[in-house]
Amino acid sequence: MARFGGYRYNIEATKDGKVHFLFNEGYPDEKEYYLEDHSVFDSLDLLIRKYKMEKYRSNYMPKFDVLDGESWSIYVKYASGASISSGGYMAGPDNWREAEKALIQCLQPWKEMPGVVNEVNRFKYSYGTTTYLIERKEDHALLTVDDPSEGRHEVHRKGLDMLENLRVMINVEGLKENGSLKSDDPESTPFVFEIDYSNGDSYFYESYDLKYQCHYTEVLQWFFSEWLSNNE
Repeated sequence: MARFGGYRYNIEATKDGKVHFLFNEGYPDEKEYYLEDHSVFDSLDLLIRKYKMEKYRSNYMPKFDVLDGESWSIYVKYASGASISSGGYMAGPDNWREAEKALIQCLQPWKEMPGVVNEVNRFKYSYGTTTYLIERKEDHALLTVDDPSEGRHEVHRKGLDMLENLRVMINVEGLKENGSLKSDDPESTPFVFEIDYSNGDSYFYESYDLKYQCHYTEVLQWFFSEWLSNNE
């Protein structure tokens, strides 16, 4: 469940039988943790049924153009494979405001629990001929930069706060993706990133299609430029 410029709540069952909670209320304020208690899904299911969210349309828009307005979205996926996907911009079903308030109140007890951070242990990013690799060590982060085309090989010792900043940016910018996008253009520039987390989760994303990678490359290029300009 998300509202532009406001909050994003993500709750999902993991492969190891736990429940993953991620509460984000504006960059970089967030809380993330795992529980073995699945009762949150029963509470949410009751609200979904009460407000008949399965009948929501996929998209709601205002009758007249509105600038600088508010958007919202909700996505539910069941173990059976069925799903609910709905959202809107300055518009919604008649009961949405009431339903939204009830959802926030329902999740409040879980939101107040202490967070446990799922740390980034390793992050590898390649764009063109340049590769950046960040690895967690006992008391520091090791950043390696390689570009064979320029004969570049650099190793930088960084504080662990670099990995914490990276973890928050990954969540906020939505970099947790798995997939591969190819291009028919032989001159397209490859873009790849890999993420390994402390709980064993991992992600791999590869793209040769510029229109799908431009946002990611802009964010990551900025991130590494900032940290390289502050050498320790």
